[in-house]
Amino acid sequence: MKKTLFTLLTLLALVITGCNHRNCCVLPDPPNSISAQKNGANWNAPSQITYYKKTTANDTLNLIGHIGEENINFLLKKTSENSYTLVDATYFTTVGQDAIVTSYSLDKSQNNRFTVTVSTDGKIFKGIFSVYLKQTYGNPPSSAPGTLSFQNGFYKATWQ
Repeated sequence: MKKTLFTLLTLLALVITGCNHRNCCVLPDPPNSISAQKNGANWNAPSQITYYKKTTANDTLNLIGHIGEENINFLLKKTSENSYTLVDATYFTTVGQDAIVTSYSLDKSQNNRFTVTVSTDGKIFKGIFSVYLKQTYGNPPSSAPGTLSFQNGFYKATWQ
C-alpha cells in the first residue's frame, strides 16, 4: 500500500511540475553578439553599439565586436528615422590588446551586404551581413592573408 501511495504521489508531482507551458514555444532572444564565417571558419564576438565621435547630430554609430586579440568595427550612418547604412568596416588584430599587428578595411569593389533593423524603441539593432575586407597593414607584411571575408553574418546589439 505504501509503495502504491508513494508511486501515485510521485506521478502526481511529476505531472504537476512537468506540465508547465509558460514560454513553451518562445525562443530566447540571442545575446548581443556578432557572428559570421570568417574565411570559412566560425567567428563570434560579444558586441556593443556606441556613437561614433559624439556630435550634436548623433547620426553615426559604431557597431563593435571584440574577442581576445580580434576586433571588428562597422560604421553606420543614419539615413532616416531608424534607418542606417554601412559606411565602412574595419578589422584588426593586436598583440597584448594594444599593438596592432594587422588591419583591414572594407573592400568597396566587392558586393558587400549589410542590413540594419532597429526596434521601435530604437534600442535594439539587428541584422545580417556579408563583407569583404582587404589588408591595409601587416607586421610582418607576409604573415596574414591579404583579404578577409565575413560571410553569413548576424549581429545584435542593444543600445545602453
